[in-house]
Amino acid sequence: MAPTPPLRHRAMIVALVIVLGLLVALGFAGLRGGGGEATDGVERALPVSTTRVHLEKSYRMLRGFTGRVISRRRSDLGFELAGQVAAVLVDDGDRVEAGQALARLDTARLDARRRELVAQRAEALANRDLAEKTRARNAALFRDGHIAAQRLDEAEAQAAAARARVAAIEASIAALDVDLAKAEIRAPFKGTIERRLVDEGTVVAAGTPVLRLVESDMLEAEVGLPLRFAQGLKPGDHLPLETVDHDILFARVKGIVPVVRGETRTALVTLTLAGTAAAAISDGALVTLEMEDSIDAEGFWIPVRALTADVRGLWRVYKVAQDDGGGGRIVFENVQILYSEDGRAFVSGTVSEGDLIVDGGVARVTPGKKVEVVSIDGAPMRVASGGQ
Repeated sequence: MAPTPPLRHRAMIVALVIVLGLLVALGFAGLRGGGGEATDGVERALPVSTTRVHLEKSYRMLRGFTGRVISRRRSDLGFELAGQVAAVLVDDGDRVEAGQALARLDTARLDARRRELVAQRAEALANRDLAEKTRARNAALFRDGHIAAQRLDEAEAQAAAARARVAAIEASIAALDVDLAKAEIRAPFKGTIERRLVDEGTVVAAGTPVLRLVESDMLEAEVGLPLRFAQGLKPGDHLPLETVDHDILFARVKGIVPVVRGETRTALVTLTLAGTAAAAISDGALVTLEMEDSIDAEGFWIPVRALTADVRGLWRVYKVAQDDGGGGRIVFENVQILYSEDGRAFVSGTVSEGDLIVDGGVARVTPGKKVEVVSIDGAPMRVASGGQ
């Protein structure tokens, strides 16, 4: 008779348990075989690469100090005269040359006044010419004895007054020409229009800012440094600055203010960026100045890959120690990371000069594990033919 459905289910379960048991047994055997135990019961040595410890009394680290790029010159440009703005010839972001016209006032009233003065000058010149001729005729008559000296003196005074009148009008025209020139804003230096502040038709008072011009071809970086760093610099030193995009720009130290500022307790260092360096960055950008600092602390350098995390914020390294049979076995030492850079770390701990630290594949080693050193500091060692 065919078994009932429950009996069939129980048979299938039993078969699955047997299969799983066989798989577990095979996996356990594989693990034992892959962990360094040979089938003949002899422990196999695990090949490892190592780094030899060299103790040092100090280490050098890079410290970054953030600064800001500013324009060497920045001007809010306005008219020296009051009036109505007739034209603004540039806009935000426009690059301008020194002497270029940027904005103009309505000069209709000034132009009319100049025409009036020019007409007065013409009249004064005519009067001056007449007065000069009269003086000349009276001088001739006086020499011939036909007129008294009083008449000659009067003619000379009138000629002098006519000349003074011409000079006064010409001075007024020159002053008016100055006002006409001041009714136009010209760029005092080469740069970029950062902001257009006024549009056409606006009536402005004297000195009201119309445009903001920044010098874009000559930038400076201001960085606050601790006094001991600033005192190690001098004008003319070339230093690298790193941008937020990790580009490196070279700048020259322009000046150092050896006075500690406020709460930052730093001294201001100004660096000049010119040429390609200035073209690669903008006013207001952040930069970082990196400088080396020597720290007095005993420790040693190892690759970061030689470290594994331990408890309570400590780290662990695996050291190759000689065992009684002359081979090497793994022991661990706790260390503290003092500084790290470029894939290596300066650490301190209970490690001695010349010790060998496993610098790769640390996930495969455990304390007490038998190992064979196959390289030290990247130099290969002769591998023994046996497994002992």
